[in-house]
Amino acid sequence: MVTLEEVVSFLNSLTPRNQHSGAVVLKHQPAFDGSISRIAVILQDSDSRSTFGQSEDVWRSISSVLSGLRTLTTESAEESSRRDRLIRVVLTLSMNLLTAGPPAQQFAFRYLKDELFCILADDECIKNSLCAPCLKTMVNMCASNDNITEELWPEFLNKYDEPTLTKVLSGLDDDSYMALLVFIAGSIRSSEDRIARLLKSSGGPILLINILDKVDTWMKNERNNNFELAYSVFESLIRHGRFPQVYKTASDPADIPSELQVTLMRLLDAYLTAKDVIVTSENQLGLADFLYNDLFCECKPLIVQVMTKKVDNIEAKRLAVFILDVLECITSLISLSVNAKSFMVKLNAVPQFLDLLRRTDDLTPRRTLKSGNPDDQIPSYEFPSLKQKLIGILGILVQGDRKVQDQVREFGGLPVILSQCNIDDNNPFIREYAVLCIKGLLDNNEENQTFVASLEAREPVTTDALEEAGYETRIINGKVSLKRKNVK
Repeated sequence: MVTLEEVVSFLNSLTPRNQHSGAVVLKHQPAFDGSISRIAVILQDSDSRSTFGQSEDVWRSISSVLSGLRTLTTESAEESSRRDRLIRVVLTLSMNLLTAGPPAQQFAFRYLKDELFCILADDECIKNSLCAPCLKTMVNMCASNDNITEELWPEFLNKYDEPTLTKVLSGLDDDSYMALLVFIAGSIRSSEDRIARLLKSSGGPILLINILDKVDTWMKNERNNNFELAYSVFESLIRHGRFPQVYKTASDPADIPSELQVTLMRLLDAYLTAKDVIVTSENQLGLADFLYNDLFCECKPLIVQVMTKKVDNIEAKRLAVFILDVLECITSLISLSVNAKSFMVKLNAVPQFLDLLRRTDDLTPRRTLKSGNPDDQIPSYEFPSLKQKLIGILGILVQGDRKVQDQVREFGGLPVILSQCNIDDNNPFIREYAVLCIKGLLDNNEENQTFVASLEAREPVTTDALEEAGYETRIINGKVSLKRKNVK
């Protein structure tokens, strides 16, 4: 086994400031191979890792070695390649020595922290993909150690100015991003304070924007876990009620909504439809308010404008995807929480949902002839599935709520909802949604039943749909009335 004295002497011999210059190691293949072999012995022996990891002298020497190698000017491409490999190996050694636990972590934090920050921002290190082992060393330095994380986290977030941090992030490969995501996710998972620091810091918003920008690419690549790690970062932010702040961070004045906001809505949708979703009562109401007032109400006039002008462009496609995700998130939230459902009613959202349903019904055609895949042929300005989503939300809101049932009737919503009980390729399941909504509207509500019966008297409304909703039409004293069918 290599002794502690040998390790310290060996590491010190690599630094250019020492009598035995690191340049000598890089110039001669036998010396270089011998250096790598010595480190390999330590990496392969658990007792050595434990012993050397708890030595302050070793960590002091590692810091000196990394600083010397990073600043060393090489005379040839071969020497440069060896230097980069040696930096990588020394960082790998650091990663493994950190398994010695808290003493090793404390020494590494004291002697290695600043050098790791320098490596991350060094042009040569970025170019030669040395950020990944550097970030992995940082992750191990903080692993299960809240005290170090508390100290390192704010410094990391505010260490670089925007141009430097952008340069660092643009140079990261997938392996480096994986380490970065592990570090961020582990730091914020259970700390409201560290989440707040992330959003208030100079670097936090830049980190989040760069991660969002890569989410779609990672989602399509099944060979790495970066998508799951990125999702875990935003899951923590959503769970702690920070979605509105992150959404505003991802804004772009030139595009409403921006591409990054569309991606963010997709992540929120995934979160709200997860099996073990956790949304506190306070966050439920805040999220419901934001989804309705800041997103739906902001997008509603844009939707009408696009449908009216029938401008089929990338903005319309983005808006169509976005509004469906917004409505899907509202649906999940009011299905998940009675409080969120009641709060949505208090926001007086029902008339707005009805108004957009009516406008969409007037401005977009009902398609009934299928040819190939209809979804691929429907122009984005027709907002496929929009009416279906709106009726689905109304169907949830009217269930067991007399006030909402009456509100739909008073705002002229019954005829437009009844008219959706038809096949429509634009909205594949709209008939089923409409039937459920009608059932909720008629339940224990004589005024709504009378109104629907009066429509049936004037024109054949939707007899089949009413029967599916559990009602049948009858003529009593020359008048048409509805009666709940006997259920066996």
